[in-house]
Amino acid sequence: METQNLKQKLESNKGFKEFYFFAIAIILAFGTLEVTGTALQTDKPVVTVVSCSMYPELNVGDILVVKGDEFENYKEGDIIVFDVNQEDSEIPIIHRIVETGDDYVGAQGDNNPEQQEFEKRIEPEQIHGKTVLKIPRLGLIKLLAVDITGFGDESNQPFRFDSTDRCFTRI
Repeated sequence: METQNLKQKLESNKGFKEFYFFAIAIILAFGTLEVTGTALQTDKPVVTVVSCSMYPELNVGDILVVKGDEFENYKEGDIIVFDVNQEDSEIPIIHRIVETGDDYVGAQGDNNPEQQEFEKRIEPEQIHGKTVLKIPRLGLIKLLAVDITGFGDESNQPFRFDSTDRCFTRI
């Protein structure tokens, strides 16, 4: 009888209902990413463009769907998502393959004047996959939320809004 009363109290509690639906939303979001990642054979199935290095092909805020592939299937012209072997960068890089070798690829951002040192030799274990779908600008919502909260800024300074119009000039 007491469990029945407790259940009725919880069901009528507005705060509990809001928490319950929030918890379900979080579980579904992470579950969807896990299932999508498994289906697309990558641990990063969805990424958001955060810089202008691939302008005009990709804009800040574009969301990309990424699919993993065998290393031999990557070719010049593919836009790949990869990690940098540097401790100071946790954000994956999104650049175009400009060179292929037997055990590496080289990449460069379309809007970058020259290849950077970290992208001259990208090894298979650094690559998450290549882009298969672009959803234009939808990621601006995420970037705005990160700017407002300061979670993405190492200096923890909230309300740092970045201008996306700087992509219109070559870096």
